[in-house]
Amino acid sequence: MHAILGQPKALSVLRSQLATGRVHHAQLFHGPAGVGKFTTALALAKTLLCHDPQTDNENTPLACGDCESCRLFNAPKPAAESGPAKKGKGKADRDDDGDDEDDDAGEASPDGGASAHPMSFSHPDLHIVVKELAAFSDDANVRKRKLTQIPVEIVREHLLAPAHHSAALGHGKVLIVDEAELLNAAGQNAILKTLEEPPPRTVFILVAAREDRLLPTIRSRCQRVAFGLLPEAEVEAMLLKKSPLLDAKKAKWLAIFSQGSPGRADLGLAYGLHEWGESILPPLRDIAARKARPEWGSLIATRIESFASEWVARHKNASKEAANRQGADLMLSMLSHFAARRLQESSRACDPADLGGGETRCAPWLRAIEAVREAETRLAQNANLALVCDGLSSAVHSACGV
Repeated sequence: MHAILGQPKALSVLRSQLATGRVHHAQLFHGPAGVGKFTTALALAKTLLCHDPQTDNENTPLACGDCESCRLFNAPKPAAESGPAKKGKGKADRDDDGDDEDDDAGEASPDGGASAHPMSFSHPDLHIVVKELAAFSDDANVRKRKLTQIPVEIVREHLLAPAHHSAALGHGKVLIVDEAELLNAAGQNAILKTLEEPPPRTVFILVAAREDRLLPTIRSRCQRVAFGLLPEAEVEAMLLKKSPLLDAKKAKWLAIFSQGSPGRADLGLAYGLHEWGESILPPLRDIAARKARPEWGSLIATRIESFASEWVARHKNASKEAANRQGADLMLSMLSHFAARRLQESSRACDPADLGGGETRCAPWLRAIEAVREAETRLAQNANLALVCDGLSSAVHSACGV
């Protein structure tokens, strides 16, 4: 737990539970994507499953690292047990290269996460439920589904069934649901009774970036643990620590791009999204200076499509539609954040006595933010990506008087 950085409030809650021995049987780790929720869930699981926990100077139990449980926790699962070869059925198991959507080999998790794939742990009493398990289902219909939800069949097979089995090592069980907001209504209703009446020495950890998508009855049964965004300086320091050869200017840009999410910074580094700062933001500056850049909308759409294509190439059975949506979210978030920073700079430069001049200086950036919000709304309504990007470009040009 001491290796986790930047979440003092969340860690304080968990350390208090561990120190008193009153660990709630159902935890809900909620907060922005990429801030370490899944990493923390793994650290808590390792401590809970440890056979010989050691206490630190604050009387908080920590995993010893040497017992049978800790050794199994660190040992990778054999490839035959963790990959498509386990089932060997269905087109989804054969055609695509790549890995899961959360922890590609050699990449960091978008939640700042584990160094290993969520399905690669060999500990018999640690069960991790992710949407990618659908690709290995015995049910061909489940295997063929795109990875946009956690099917109820996976919930029954990989969460409810193990929860009611005896612990293999006789020391309890921990079950983690990553991206728990992807549980549909059937899946959430399926786990309600188990969350209310859990088996002895069984702890559930739901990890969610959007807790509002979970049923109120789910949230009410859980101990909520909030995670927050990190200061940009901390994200930049983390990047440089993990990648000492990373260019300092690029690290600075990625820290700004992250908006406080180390996972987003890692994603930007892994997919070369620093290039967006070189290809998308300069035209925006030109537009703000009243220089027309009619190609800006197509540039945005092309970069989103390129990201989505690379994502699908890297991730088995990934949905191109979901990848486009993720790329668009990243792009629009970057543009909104950039415009907000320019708005803040403009407002600081305003003369309080010159209200008209201040409005003239700030209005284009405020309208640009509104245009991005409108683009987000249109995409949420499944509007065509290229048309939305062209509409955004037109709206920003108009906002800046071009």
